[in-house]
Amino acid sequence: MSSENNNQYYDVMGGGEGMSTDKAKNTGKTFMRLIRELKPQSLKLITAIIFAIAGVLLNLWAPLIFADAINVIFYGIAPAIMGTGVIDISFARLGQYVFLLVGVYSVGAVFTYYQELSMVDVSQKLVVSLRQQVSEKLARLPLNFYDTNKRGEILSRVTNDLERVNEILRDAIMRLFTSIIMITGALILMIRINGYLTLIAIGSIIIGLIMTMIVGAKSGTLFMNRQKSTGIFNSRIEEYFSGQVEIKAFTLEEEVNKKTHEAIDQLYNDDKKAQFIMFAIMPIIRLFNQIGYVLIAAMGARFVINGRISLGQVLSFFQYVQMSQEPLTEATFLLNSFQAAIASAERVFDILDEEEEIEGDTKRRIKAPKGNIAFENVQFGYEKELLMDGVNFEIQAGQKIAIVGPTGAGKTTLINLLMRFYEVNGGQITVDDVNIKDLSRTYLRSLFGMVLQDSWMSAGTISENIAYGRPKAAKSEIVNAARMARADYFIRTLSNGYDTVIDDETATLSQGEKQLLCIARAILANPKILLLDEATSSVDTRTEVEIQKAMDHLMQGRTSFIIAHRLSTIKNADSILVMDNGNVVEVGNHEELLERGGMYSDIYNSQFAS
Repeated sequence: MSSENNNQYYDVMGGGEGMSTDKAKNTGKTFMRLIRELKPQSLKLITAIIFAIAGVLLNLWAPLIFADAINVIFYGIAPAIMGTGVIDISFARLGQYVFLLVGVYSVGAVFTYYQELSMVDVSQKLVVSLRQQVSEKLARLPLNFYDTNKRGEILSRVTNDLERVNEILRDAIMRLFTSIIMITGALILMIRINGYLTLIAIGSIIIGLIMTMIVGAKSGTLFMNRQKSTGIFNSRIEEYFSGQVEIKAFTLEEEVNKKTHEAIDQLYNDDKKAQFIMFAIMPIIRLFNQIGYVLIAAMGARFVINGRISLGQVLSFFQYVQMSQEPLTEATFLLNSFQAAIASAERVFDILDEEEEIEGDTKRRIKAPKGNIAFENVQFGYEKELLMDGVNFEIQAGQKIAIVGPTGAGKTTLINLLMRFYEVNGGQITVDDVNIKDLSRTYLRSLFGMVLQDSWMSAGTISENIAYGRPKAAKSEIVNAARMARADYFIRTLSNGYDTVIDDETATLSQGEKQLLCIARAILANPKILLLDEATSSVDTRTEVEIQKAMDHLMQGRTSFIIAHRLSTIKNADSILVMDNGNVVEVGNHEELLERGGMYSDIYNSQFAS
């Protein structure tokens, strides 16, 4: 067996980069679902199957033609060898067989080419369809899904798992199908040539197959160890690359190098063991195959001498043995690949089966929205245990509301409930006396402008990022919003100004500058209600003062919620909600809360004790 085949089997068994040793929970159900996904391409799939069958049948026919050609030569020179006559080869008949053989191989190659071309098209279209479905599904999933699943895990399902499904459809399934036909056809033709030779061939194949399965079972554990070591190595490299500043600041270079070398050594040892056991299979299979060939050659020569079969039939028998051995060995490995791909497909289908945000058919709108907000006996919990139990307060349109409290008190959760990122377990939240559940999420969220503590930039120009909530905004409006957010001055210092291309990981902007762009984005959106979650936490004190002036101007006539730890920024709020353990424990303005001497007073005095 060729080294190329060795590499293919190595990849299939899990030695290839990113190959999983996962097993599907329900292989049959997942496979049938994949078949249903292929239904729109059923005609092209059937065409590929027909091409595959035709190509296999032609390959099975070729050794018979080859046998006839050999017999023409053998029986033409036999009289001369035996001394009973002269060489009498029918070159016309031999030419016919050669021409037919070339034609069979050529047509078979054409069928195989179109079969593979069709399967590439089928697999790519299926993956494109699944990618579109997953992409659309992810947009409809609730925030809870992203809170309970790691980003890397979701990305892996969308990229690696779908690519694995593509590979199994493009290569393994059709190869498995053609292998079955090839093995069946080869065995039938071998039996027709000679039953005794067939028994010898089957015996060597079975022994080799048993040895393959024994070694393959051992290799599964080794490849799992290899994948685990690869994951540890990759995670450490990613961690160290992203934490270079901290590593250098704490002079931990030697410690990092030591741990990296440990991960490398572990990966080296596990990889060496896995590759050794993988490549040990091939010599074992080859040994039993060669023993079988020797026995077939000896027995075949005896049968030729006895006149039971012809020399051409013996040579064609060898070809059929090879045709049955390689596909059988390949099929064993492909089954492992098939299991891994089905497991990947199952992981993708798990996303598609996730419960979506139920929007309903509501088309209700608020005529001339003002921004009155009310929480009426609101209850909420992430799990069974309630975090909020009976939260009540009312906000009048145009008021500036501050939300304060220790970390984990529920400040951001309150905002998430208001935006319907999560649904309340009890009670109701109203906007202008309308239950937010009676409004579509799209419409409800259009009433809000939001600036979070963590700034986020999409890949595009600065103008496109500012206009993210209003893509059709005029350039003058974008510039005006940037000026109000105190961002215009630094934007104009960039190489291409407002046309400078950035993304979320760009190094050309500081965290504070990104935050200014987020604030400009909220200003341009011109919402009825503003939600500011630590919006100025990433800027310096001087810039914060400038932004606060712009925000004061922006918040005039709008209901505004401000989450802030620096209480100096919220002293002029109309009302302050003090939260602790998920509930509102104090409500009032700055002076009232200080006079009350409660939690707000303690927090404020701790910040300004000097």
